Amino acid sequence: MMNQSMGSKAGWLLASAFGIVLISGSAGVVAYADALPEGFKQGELAPEPPADMIEAGKRVYFTKCVWCHGVDGAGDGPGADRLWPRPRNFNQGTFKIRHTASGELPLFDARKPIPGQNDLFETVTHGLPGSAMPSWEGILTEEQRLQVLAFVTTQLVKDRKFTDKQSETQTVLQMADLKPKPATEESKKRGSELIVEKKCIECHGVEGRGDGNAFNLKDDWGFSIQPADWHKCWNFRGSRQDPYNVKNIFRTFSTGVNGTPMPSFADSTTVDERWDIANFVNSLCERDADGNPLPIDPLTDKPKINFVVPARAVEGEISADMENEMWQKAPRRYVAMGGQITHKPRNFVNRIDDIWVRALYNETSVVYLLEWDDRTKSVAEGKLPWAPTEVNIDIKEQDPKTGEEGSIAAKQNNYAVYNDAIAIETPVKWKELPAPIKPRYLFGTNEQFPVDIVKWEADGSIRAFKGTGWDKDFEERDNYEEFLKVLKAEWKNGRWYVMIQRPLGNKKDHDYDEDTFFEMGQYIPTVFFAWDGHNGDAGRKMAVSAFYYTFLEPPIPRETYIYPFVIAGGIVILEAWVLTRRANKRKGKTL
Repeated sequence: MMNQSMGSKAGWLLASAFGIVLISGSAGVVAYADALPEGFKQGELAPEPPADMIEAGKRVYFTKCVWCHGVDGAGDGPGADRLWPRPRNFNQGTFKIRHTASGELPLFDARKPIPGQNDLFETVTHGLPGSAMPSWEGILTEEQRLQVLAFVTTQLVKDRKFTDKQSETQTVLQMADLKPKPATEESKKRGSELIVEKKCIECHGVEGRGDGNAFNLKDDWGFSIQPADWHKCWNFRGSRQDPYNVKNIFRTFSTGVNGTPMPSFADSTTVDERWDIANFVNSLCERDADGNPLPIDPLTDKPKINFVVPARAVEGEISADMENEMWQKAPRRYVAMGGQITHKPRNFVNRIDDIWVRALYNETSVVYLLEWDDRTKSVAEGKLPWAPTEVNIDIKEQDPKTGEEGSIAAKQNNYAVYNDAIAIETPVKWKELPAPIKPRYLFGTNEQFPVDIVKWEADGSIRAFKGTGWDKDFEERDNYEEFLKVLKAEWKNGRWYVMIQRPLGNKKDHDYDEDTFFEMGQYIPTVFFAWDGHNGDAGRKMAVSAFYYTFLEPPIPRETYIYPFVIAGGIVILEAWVLTRRANKRKGKTL
């Protein structure tokens, strides 16, 4: 009887203890659910893809992806060391663009390629703008994209497992349920205050040009990276080919960017505050004169290009003040820049990917206003070891040892510092060129087709050169340099503003065989070059544009403004005369 009583008590105690465990466990689940960041919900891990899908994906990977990401998915393919930022190393399972909480694996379900519910599928579909990862939509079918991701997530991610319920969780940002906050002036103002309060400017800079901490940041793999330039939303990795969509910015601030110093702000801000930040950051991205988003070229994911640089006619002296009305009315042109990789030393890691150009001219001169983002002001210390005219200078191009100590990627930010610089190239005797011939874009073709080069450097110098070929040293035109003038040269918060004045050209004062003569109403081929001194740019290691065309717009005659008023006045007088005559006739009849 006693044994039975003791057994009953023991059973009651066990049941009570088990109940306490259950209750405490349930409370823990409730507490954990309550602890989720605002805007997130707990999700479920997707099942592993079928074996046949994984095998099909392997074939796609070794056809299309291995060249950058490598045989074992370590981001060390044959082309990896020529790319910056580096291709993703899949082995650790660290992915940047996600709807999941900081540190978690991205969403991937081989069964449902649904926007907002399949991060990796969207990455492969849209690519990662601002990097070498292209959009594979139209190249791979939807089925092939899911297959290759099935292979990557199961075979190349080695340190984690997408189906491991013991180690992995999916805390998902519910973008579909979160309505964007209107981008009012109040919201943007609050966002501008929050980026200071949350210390975003320490990395992204006072004006958001990525110049706050430009050279000390590394990713989880030890490679140099730089903070995003908020004025170039088309370079945002997670823009999904929709760069002005504020939701993309909200998502990044909510989830962080795994593998980088960019944290999640989900625990330190409310949803409302994150919309304010997103609205402000979105407002910084370049827009047209009316404040509208720039049209984006779907083939390049960059702003669409207009290859004509119009120069407006002005009377009298051209102002050096950018805020002057004449400059404010001058149309801006986006000029796309790419690294010079045709001839050594090549610029595989190009840091200047665009410049903005405006131009004005008067009776004697044309002035170019050039603006470009550069995270640092670079001026060489001491005398450079080559003459300004030298093109074939000794800048060693790094050996392409992928991921190793001597590699290009490993040496980023360790270059000798040279001068930041900008140059404008136009052909000499361009009217005599038989169509469609133009001098070669890179410093001209030969003595028969030379080019006129005007180059400004951050040490304050401005020089004129004659170019006769990519491998020929320049000829300095000392007699022309006295006609050149730098009206403005300022670096401020990650951006250069340089204003260069040069003569239109006349046969009395200038050399027709060496100097470009600008003519009104004519399309003059123009190439732009830019050098980033902190990137080790000098000589042929630089950024270069395609051919654009400077066009001096014919001035609008004053009569054009007077005639409409004269005609309008004449119409009013005529109408008054007609009405008066009719009124008089009516009076005559009544009499």
